[in-house]
Amino acid sequence: MIRIADINDRERLTELFMQLHRHHVEIKPETFGMPERGWFSDRIAGILNDGGQTVLVHESGGKLDGYAVVKIMDVNTEEKIPRRMCYIDCFAVAEDSRRQGVGTELFGAVKAFGKERGCTSVQLGVTACNTGAVAFYEKMGLAPRTIQMEMRI
Repeated sequence: MIRIADINDRERLTELFMQLHRHHVEIKPETFGMPERGWFSDRIAGILNDGGQTVLVHESGGKLDGYAVVKIMDVNTEEKIPRRMCYIDCFAVAEDSRRQGVGTELFGAVKAFGKERGCTSVQLGVTACNTGAVAFYEKMGLAPRTIQMEMRI
């Protein structure tokens, strides 16, 4: 089941956020540090209270096992064609629920959420070395839109 999260989901969302961030620390330790649990809990509370973002959660068997933080964004500048996009700020599936269709179902819900709100695209950022996530997003139909490049010096 997919639903919109509420403040009662804060503890479980904090756990999932920490799992996701721990993974980022492991694959890119030169960029990511691991804050204390309170930082994650406060960040989740802030997102849940921010009217500009929505947290969609996947729940099965009474257990919250995935979430996506999405923002609906309007692009309307002189040099670009006006459009609305659904931006995924954060997307995570519990480690023990991966490869069970949770991510696919959750991503489908994100697309539907955006489409219902007049969006013409779903966009996100992903670290290139996060090959599992890149493969998942490609499987969902996403393709590179821009490439950000870096050189360690």
